[in-house]
Amino acid sequence: MPKPDRSKALGEAIRQVRSERGLSQEDAALASGIDRAYFGHIERASKNPTMQTVWKVADALDVNASELLRRAEKIVGRGAASR
Repeated sequence: MPKPDRSKALGEAIRQVRSERGLSQEDAALASGIDRAYFGHIERASKNPTMQTVWKVADALDVNASELLRRAEKIVGRGAASR
């Protein structure tokens, strides 16, 4: 059985929090100090961020990095349960 896509789950978790905060990708990227295009790649899971980048994104979204990872794990679990 293939493993759930954790990169996709992290991107979805970041998108969820960003949306909850009412931020555009551009605003969140600017607050994170990373390129807007790269931020979009992270949300779409076409790029894998370093932990340093995850912390920058978490700070910009006013959430702990552990919360982003917790949400990602929950998303992964949800995907595994639907198989």
